[in-house]
Order: sequence, then C-alpha cells, then structure tokens
Amino acid sequence: MPEPLLEICNLTKMYEEQKILENINLKIVQGEVVVIVGPSGCGKSTLLRCINALEPIQKGEIKLDGEEIEAGRKNLAALREKIGMVFQNYELFPHLTVLDNLMLAPLKVQKRQKEEVRAEAMELLGRVGLSEKAGSYPRQLSGGQKQRVAIVRALCMHPEILLFDEVTAALDPEMVREVLDVMLDLAKQGRTMIIVTHEMQFAKAVADRIVFIDDGHIVEESSPETFFECPKSGRAKQFLNIFTFERV
Repeated sequence: MPEPLLEICNLTKMYEEQKILENINLKIVQGEVVVIVGPSGCGKSTLLRCINALEPIQKGEIKLDGEEIEAGRKNLAALREKIGMVFQNYELFPHLTVLDNLMLAPLKVQKRQKEEVRAEAMELLGRVGLSEKAGSYPRQLSGGQKQRVAIVRALCMHPEILLFDEVTAALDPEMVREVLDVMLDLAKQGRTMIIVTHEMQFAKAVADRIVFIDDGHIVEESSPETFFECPKSGRAKQFLNIFTFERV
C-alpha cells in the first residue's frame, strides 16, 4: 500500500468535558476519495475542521505528507496551503467580484504572478461553466453558482487534498446537481478528497471508501458497494434504513 498522504492517529476532540470525536484513526492515500457519512451531530464536520487546524485537538495527531498539523506550529500556514476546504456557506467576500475572490489568496498568500493567476482562474471558471460570471458579485449568483466558485477558489491554491463540508446542504434541490457534477469531475481527475455529505446516491457514485461515524467514533469503514449493500454494523443498517422507503 502506498504511503498515506493524510494520516490521523488516535484523534480525540473535546468541547469542555464533552467528547466530540474519540480515538479516530484514518489513512488516506493520494488520489483517493473518502466520503464520511453519519447522523447529524456525530462529529463529521468537526473532523474536517480538525484536519485543517480550525479546531484544536486534545489527543492524537494529524499528519499531511508526514508533517504534523497542529495549531501554533510555525509551518501551519504552509501546510494549510496544501489543504483546500469548501464550506457549506460559501465564505465568498461580498464586496469582491468572482474573479477577485479567486485571485485574492494566490496573490496575497502565495505571491504568484497576477497574469498567471488570472489565466488559471478563468480557465477553471470555464471548466465549471461560469466564465461569464467572472465580473459578477456573489449577490448576483445563485447558491449553486456560489458553491462552484468556492470550489474553484480552493483549486486556485493548488491543494494536495480537498475537504468538502456538506457543500449542498444549503442549496435548493435543483442546484444540488450542478455542484455534485463538479465534484464528480474532480474525482475523475484523480483529486484527493474527503467529502462530508448527506447525499447518499452521490456518496455511492463518487467514493472509493465510505467512513461511517456515529457518536464521535468510526463505526464502519468499507467500499461503497459493501456499505450500501451489506453494512456490517447494526447502527449503519439503522442509518441507511432512513433513506429507504417502501410502498405499503
């Protein structure tokens, strides 16, 4: 097995006395798409935030390319550049155009050449069908368009791994597909991704591996075929039954 790009060892995350995640162990290799599923409040989004050091952890370690990700480390900013995170609520700057939103971090953080960044941003916008929106402001976009811009913004930083935190949760059903299509295309390109989602059909289509979390623990970890067709744990079976309806 190849060396893991991301390695999580014995991670425990607490808020005051409450354990949100306990003894999480997970290895992800380059090019792998891992989808994390589970009930609301089980710790899925918190895990992503811990990976990006947006949340401090109380125990364990997280390594990217063999380097530990930890709040307060001198190289944290450099490690974060390798991690692209797309949030549920877009996080676009409302006073900047789409193109300026995309160019801001590569210019300010990575100190890249303006014309190079502009050309790449426009090329990526073209890939997601938004070239004509480069001069628009976020308020002029639909929710699905904003989320596609947020994905492009993450890609402009050339991350080694992409984290998606329930990126379709705030979208109208008609807009969900356009965002999921972009993510499916990224998977076909061989991008390394960790995706938290409640879209079970999408999870089945895109994942190399499904990780089921409940009550802060990894309960089950398997291929999408195994997880959806014959889950091993009773808790996973109970969870999947929520998405199954039969006519009586």
